[in-house]
Amino acid sequence: MTDDTQLRALLAERFGFENFRGPQEEICRHVVGGGSALVIMATGDGKSLCYQLPALARPGLTLVVSPLIALMDDQVAALSRKDIEATCVHSMLDAKTRAERLEAALSGEVRILYCTPERFRVPGFLDRIRAVEISLLAIDEAHCLSQWGHDFRPDYARLGVVREQLGSPPTLALTATATPDVQRDIRAILGLGDAPVWHTGVDRDNLFLSVRDLHDASDKLPRLEQIIERVGGPGIVYFALIKDLLQVEDQLRARGFRPLVYHGRLSASERREQQQRFVESHDAMILATNAFGMGVDKPDIRFIVHWQVPRTLEAYYQEIGRAGRDGRPAWCELLYLEEDVAIQREFTEWANPDQEFLRQVVHVLEGLGERRDAFDVQDLRQTLLVKNRRDGRVETCLRLLQVAGCIDGDLGEASFAFVRRPTDEEIEDWLPDDKRRRDLMGLYEMVRYAGAETSCRKDAVHRYFGFPDEFPGGCGSCDQDAEESQWLDAHHADESRVPVPRQAPQLGRVGSEVERGDWIDVRGHGLCAVLRVHRTPKGTRVDVERARDLTPRTLDLGRAKWRKVQPDEA
Repeated sequence: MTDDTQLRALLAERFGFENFRGPQEEICRHVVGGGSALVIMATGDGKSLCYQLPALARPGLTLVVSPLIALMDDQVAALSRKDIEATCVHSMLDAKTRAERLEAALSGEVRILYCTPERFRVPGFLDRIRAVEISLLAIDEAHCLSQWGHDFRPDYARLGVVREQLGSPPTLALTATATPDVQRDIRAILGLGDAPVWHTGVDRDNLFLSVRDLHDASDKLPRLEQIIERVGGPGIVYFALIKDLLQVEDQLRARGFRPLVYHGRLSASERREQQQRFVESHDAMILATNAFGMGVDKPDIRFIVHWQVPRTLEAYYQEIGRAGRDGRPAWCELLYLEEDVAIQREFTEWANPDQEFLRQVVHVLEGLGERRDAFDVQDLRQTLLVKNRRDGRVETCLRLLQVAGCIDGDLGEASFAFVRRPTDEEIEDWLPDDKRRRDLMGLYEMVRYAGAETSCRKDAVHRYFGFPDEFPGGCGSCDQDAEESQWLDAHHADESRVPVPRQAPQLGRVGSEVERGDWIDVRGHGLCAVLRVHRTPKGTRVDVERARDLTPRTLDLGRAKWRKVQPDEA
C-alpha cells in the first residue's frame, strides 16, 4: 500500500487524523516501500506514527525496541484504544503473561510488538522472533545507541548484531536529538548505509528559552516562585541531586504548594503513581530528577525549570522539548549557578570508567570463587571505590560485561557466573580513550550555552546540532532576543493562565485528631503516613513513614508543627 490516497485513508480510519504533519507522509511512503531511515524529530512532532502507520500497511510483524517499560505500556494502551493490535513483553510481567503475549505476536494476532533492548539477552527470545517475518524494525530513542549520545545504554549497542540476525529488515531509527557524531554512530552500528535522514530541526516557536544567571543558591527559590505565579501550570522542575529536590519540596510545602515528586528513592509503584497524577492534572507541579519525562504524554506543560545545569545540550533539549506540545506558549528556564557545574563534572567522571578500572572489576569478579553468592554490587563498590553513592563506574562496567556475555546473572545471586575475561580489543572498543574528553566537551558546550558567549539561545542549539544559522535576525523567543516581560504579556495572558494550587499552611498541635492510617504534613519532614499513635499523659507521639524516602520516624506532635491532610491532598 504505497498509494498516497490509501495512506491518507488509513491515517483517518485508524488514527483519526485528516492530514499528516511535516515529513510524516514522505517517511511513511518510504518505509512502506521497504526503505530504512534515520528520523530526528522534536518531541511531540509525531515520530511514533512513522512506524505505526507502516506497520498496518506492510505484511508481517513490526518489532519496536523502546528503552522504558512505562513508555511501552502507554503506547500499547493508546494503540489498543484505536483497535490497533499491539502488545509488549518486559520484565515487569509474569512469565505466563510474557509467553502469551509473545505467542500472540508470533501467531499473527498482533501487528506491533514492543520490547526493551535487554530482552534480546533472554535465552530463546531472539530465536523465536527470527522464526517469523519481521517486516519493520523500529528503534525508539536511537541516540541511546551511541557512546557519544547523552543516554548511552550498552544493550542498545548490540542492536546492529540483532538486526543482522533478524535478516536486516527495513529499519527506522528515531530520536528527538542527535548531533552529527551521534548520527554517524547510529548509521554505523545499525548498518543503515546511505539510508536517508529526515531532520525537522530543533526550533520550537512556542518555547521561550531563558537562562537566569544567579550569584547565590538562595536566589533560586524566589525565582521559581515568580515563574510559578506568572506562568502557571502544569510544570516540571528538574534537579541533578535528590537532596536538593527534597529540600525544595519542604520549602515549597512551607509556602502552601503541594508538589508531586519523582526520584530514585521512591519505589517503582510510587513513581508510577506520581507520574500518573501529573499526567492527569491540569495544574500540577512536579519536582523530578532527569529520569522523569521520557514517554510522558502530556501536551499542556507550561513551564520547565532546571534547578541545576544539565550535563549536555542534547539532554537539555530533550527535557525542555516536553513543554508546550499543544502548540501553546511555554517557559523554559535554566537557573544557572556557576558552582553547579562541578556537580555535572563529577557525574561525567563517574559515568566514565577507564580501561584499567574495568580490568580491576574483572580481576575481582574472576577471583570470587565460592564467595560469589554472598558478594553483591555494594561489596564491589566498597572494594574499588572511595565511598560515594553517585559514582556509577561499577554499574557501568557490570552492564558492559553482561551485554558482552562475560558475566551471567546478577551479582550477589546464586545465578551469577563469571563466564570469560573480555579481550583487550573489546575493552578498548567499549571504553575508548577519548570518551571522557568528549563528554567533558559536551558539558563545556552546555556551559557556553548558559554563558554570555551566546548571542541567541536557539541559534546556539541549532549550531550544536549541525544546522546552519537560521536566525540571522534573532529568534524572538529567547532572553537574548526578546524582552521577557513583553513576551510573557503577549503569550501568557492572565485569562489563559492556570494557577498552580496554593494555600496558606494550616499547622496545628491537636494530637487527638490523628488516627492510624491518616496522612499528616509535618514541617521539616513533608508528607507522612501515620502507622501508630501513642497517647500518654505527656502528649501524643506517632510512628510515621515519610512519603519522600519511606524512612520511619517517631514524632512528638506536641513539639512539631503539622497539619492533617485529606486523602485527596496526600
